Amino acid sequence: MEYELMSRKLNAVIPDETWEALEKIAGRELRTKSQMAAILLGEAIADYWRRNPPAPDQSEAEPAAAEPTAAAKPVAAKAKRGKASKGAS
Repeated sequence: MEYELMSRKLNAVIPDETWEALEKIAGRELRTKSQMAAILLGEAIADYWRRNPPAPDQSEAEPAAAEPTAAAKPVAAKAKRGKASKGAS
């Protein structure tokens, strides 16, 4: 039986402190930042589904889109631009 590996590419803008943490973790794990980001994103998504399981009437393949709560701000809302990026926009 053959398996086909499906991969997608993602571009994201992340806060400086997240970038620095990613660099440290990737170095510690002897992986590239891209590899480590993919691993950490996969772990975060698995953790999300453990904490927020889909309703019993919905399949795992098509989880419901959850509304963000007022208590939890999106990460992008917390991001601060670094000095170097202020003139780039």
